[in-house]
Amino acid sequence: MRCGKFLDKLDGLDAGASLSPAMAFHALFCPSCAQAAARLEAAILAYRAPPAPDGERDSVIEDRIMAAVRLTPPPRQDFAIRDWIAAGIVIATSTLLLPLTEHSGFLRTFFGPGYALSLAIVLGLALTAYTAFFIGTHMGELRSYLDKRGLRVR
Repeated sequence: MRCGKFLDKLDGLDAGASLSPAMAFHALFCPSCAQAAARLEAAILAYRAPPAPDGERDSVIEDRIMAAVRLTPPPRQDFAIRDWIAAGIVIATSTLLLPLTEHSGFLRTFFGPGYALSLAIVLGLALTAYTAFFIGTHMGELRSYLDKRGLRVR
């Protein structure tokens, strides 16, 4: 049995179930898999431990949970800056290229000959709003960038 298969079967075991003979044989000769099985058994025992009496602190589980919380990295940004910039480039490019596409004839017949100016104004306003929203949501990053380089005016 390979370690990957052992760990898959270990994850599939019901809580408190014993290892199959093949898994026990593998754990006998593989210290890392034996350690993983021991950690799982210790976690199950900790969760099954009776709660602390009223007024006392349940230190075993609370200490483990708080240690895991402290080691958990902060959440990543939802969107990377390159995604924001790519979307801004798409908006700017559409502002410039939309009047040159094959659909411009349709737009001209549907909206009239003055559609290009109004379309450019609408897309320009969309780009301006997008840029303002981007700057507003990234002020903290800009501030830290300027602080690191000593460029921030106070």
